[in-house]
Amino acid sequence: MMAKPTKLVRDDAYEEMGAAYQCILLDRLDGVLKEHGVDDPTAREEIGRGFLAAMGNFHDQGWFKAEADGARLYPLLGFSTEFLNTDTAPDAIGDVYVPSESFSFHEYAFGCADAYFSGDPAGRIETGGFAMDDDDEED
Repeated sequence: MMAKPTKLVRDDAYEEMGAAYQCILLDRLDGVLKEHGVDDPTAREEIGRGFLAAMGNFHDQGWFKAEADGARLYPLLGFSTEFLNTDTAPDAIGDVYVPSESFSFHEYAFGCADAYFSGDPAGRIETGGFAMDDDDEED
């Protein structure tokens, strides 16, 4: 089967993807906080909300320099339906969804935090790892 050529896509579908990604970040952070003895759910929620809002601002309008005298780099979080493996040509992963014109990580952070910390099923996102063999099942 021929791979679909890579194309950046600005589409409202990104809103669901971006929100789901933020819930995954909260889930990972919440797990690490629990592992390190932060047992108070209110404290974990406040930490999670603050973290997600700060990362939202960074993704929406931030930049960084990988080297002190390097160029400014702007984070661009994209999602694809194909896995970019070490042997996958970057121009063969098909559509890569980038933020739609109306999406803002910072603004979505609060709704995602509400969903995650209230136990809303929409805040719990199924995740898995890339299977090296199509016949493998995810855990």
